[in-house]
Amino acid sequence: MGLFRPRRSGRASRWLEWKVRIFAVGAVLGLAGIFLDDRILVIAALVVLAVGAGLRLLPEEKEPRERGEVDDQETPDDADVERDEHSTL
Repeated sequence: MGLFRPRRSGRASRWLEWKVRIFAVGAVLGLAGIFLDDRILVIAALVVLAVGAGLRLLPEEKEPRERGEVDDQETPDDADVERDEHSTL
């Protein structure tokens, strides 16, 4: 059940905003279809929600440090601070 198992990576998906938008559109279509008793709107809502669920299957972009790239904004002073934080006195 890999689709329903939560990912515990500690960071938000890059598709999170789109997933929320798609869910909102699907929910509005679904509620409108129920209210108006229109089967086509309900089916459209299911298709939109399926697309939103499909976004979960897209690969995540690796962080720059995982790809071996160096952060351009990091200065030598930042690296010294990181080393000092990890050293024990």
